[in-house]
Amino acid sequence: MLQTKQTSLLMPTQVFEMTELRLCKDCKHYKKDWYARITGYGDIFDICVNPHLVAVNPVSGKTKGGFCDTMRKFHGCGMEGKYFEPKRTS
Repeated sequence: MLQTKQTSLLMPTQVFEMTELRLCKDCKHYKKDWYARITGYGDIFDICVNPHLVAVNPVSGKTKGGFCDTMRKFHGCGMEGKYFEPKRTS
């Protein structure tokens, strides 16, 4: 008769450090496109108006923002949210 050795299959425990998740919707430079939401396009046209990333009109002082996902993927903010500033909570 063969005897088998029984081993326990314990998985090592992993401890993950929670990092702050920087979402555009929580940033003070985020502007929601309500028309796109109402017409069913969701959040793809939401705008980032961070002065580090967009040009400011020297006459009016207004900023012309870019799409949030474009700013995160292809411009200075990056996927880590380099220029993220939290909204003020009152």
